[in-house]
Amino acid sequence: MAHRALTLKYRPQVFADLIGQDHVTSVLGKALESGRIAHAFLFTGARGVGKTTSARILAKALNCERRARAAAAGGAGPDPCNACTSCTEITAGVSLDVVEIDGASNRGIADVQQLREKVRFAPTMGRYRVVIIDEVHQLSGDAFAALLKTLEEPPAHLVFIFATTDPQKLPDTIRSRTQRFDFARVPLRKVADRLLEIQRREAADPEGARFELADAAALLIAHKGEGSMRDSVSALDQVVSAGEPRIDEPLVRRVLGIADREAFFRLGETITQRDPKATLAELHRAFETGLDPRDLAEGLAEHFRALLVMKIDPEHGGDLLALGAEDLKRLLVQGEAWSETDLLRLVRIAAECQWPLRDSPQPIVHLEAAVLQMVTLEPAESVALLIERLEALERRLAGGSAPPPRGPAGPAGGGVRAGAGAPAAAPARAPLRAAPSASSQAPPAVASARAASPPATAATTPPAPASGAGAAASTATLAPAEAPAAGAGLDELTERRWQATIAAVNARKRMLGAFLEECRLIALEGNALVLAMDDLHRAVVDASEHRALVREELERVFGAPLQLRCAPLGASEAPRPATEADVRPLIERAIEFFDGEVIERPATGERSA
Repeated sequence: MAHRALTLKYRPQVFADLIGQDHVTSVLGKALESGRIAHAFLFTGARGVGKTTSARILAKALNCERRARAAAAGGAGPDPCNACTSCTEITAGVSLDVVEIDGASNRGIADVQQLREKVRFAPTMGRYRVVIIDEVHQLSGDAFAALLKTLEEPPAHLVFIFATTDPQKLPDTIRSRTQRFDFARVPLRKVADRLLEIQRREAADPEGARFELADAAALLIAHKGEGSMRDSVSALDQVVSAGEPRIDEPLVRRVLGIADREAFFRLGETITQRDPKATLAELHRAFETGLDPRDLAEGLAEHFRALLVMKIDPEHGGDLLALGAEDLKRLLVQGEAWSETDLLRLVRIAAECQWPLRDSPQPIVHLEAAVLQMVTLEPAESVALLIERLEALERRLAGGSAPPPRGPAGPAGGGVRAGAGAPAAAPARAPLRAAPSASSQAPPAVASARAASPPATAATTPPAPASGAGAAASTATLAPAEAPAAGAGLDELTERRWQATIAAVNARKRMLGAFLEECRLIALEGNALVLAMDDLHRAVVDASEHRALVREELERVFGAPLQLRCAPLGASEAPRPATEADVRPLIERAIEFFDGEVIERPATGERSA
């Protein structure tokens, strides 16, 4: 007996044999049982998922003689009997009531006109005349126009079934007159189970092939089929033709030309160890075995995808991968050295390097660059981790535990060297260079220190850049000083230091600096500066992140940790009820700050002009 391809021998003949299309078969079965048959169906989906097969099963169910008698008795099911004359003729492709044409070779208007003449007549044997047009999207525009009238008002005995892999190419006038069913890709596990079932049925068939199919080999064939049942069964038929009694994973890779997964495990191991020399050696080892650079790039992308899937879902991730239990365990172990973010970056690098490989005369060069980029990839930190670290830093600064900045040791000149028995001199701070104020009314630069103070070191911190376009960088330099004594009042030096603090805050956060400028320094009590302000300014300055920023600048300018105390305005200083004229400038100023740039507003007279 002549050999028959496995795709034809085990083609589904009833709805229950269709794998992975329960959402389609259930609706069609209910429609057949209730007798609600549409005049046109549109089956869409990827190749080899059962569109044309479902169309044939539906055509047999519509014209099945036994099913028609059972329907008259009130007990008809959805499946055809596959034994009556109508079913056998449709299965053999010789039925006069079922017309199956290919849209690619019958795409002209003349073909559609000829089809219209055929379908006008009543069926010869069954109840319906069924027209199946495969790859219907390849019909020409004129052919669709000629088909439209018949599709819109078909005879009662006529049923159209369209099958296509590209439904978007169909005119809207055609799609709107059909019932559309979208066929899904078959899951890998279901494809592998179907292949194992075919192996068991072949073993039970006296004329069937005798072979043993390993589960890992079935999964690999299913992965090669990419969700297409027909492609997977065809690949199994090709492997069976090799004549080996046992079909395992190495045999499938050799016959179908699939890259050995062990090469990718070795590459992944060397990349995990961040060993560029070993990675290049493993890459060229795989290349010298005959693997194409494009296949290597695709295999690397698939390998790191598998690592990422198992990292995200160790329990159920194996359902998405065509791998055996042993390989899944190896993926879990290898993925421990990587974070999910880094694995995602590796997948992206492996996927993006495939594009230049397509047209490059030296694809191995691009692949070498990609794997070297992987092996030298610095570990990334997630945004959530960075935010957590910033929050911890803010809490540490708010608690006053941040270490003070260090200056150069010793004055620039004129200092006394510490002898063997003398205590070492305290390190002097670098002189403060206050950044320019964001406001146009910022205080002028102040002197570095009093005339009696010793000269500061020449090393200074670089000035902050000007906040506005074309603004001149004004600086204020203060000499280092000891912590203020308890109960000390306000003097000229304290006022200058406070103004310098405002300028430094202004350089880092303009809005906060503007609010500090409008507060009034009352006193220096112990290690705390007392500011008089209203409730609005207190709410802004007393925020935890703002208070930490002000403390940091106070310690830098005054030379010692200082607290900031907010005091309410006195009775004589209580503000009158605010009017629109009072609030409007503040609103405009806040808008200017939030826009990210301080805008010099013209004077009132200039604005009116």
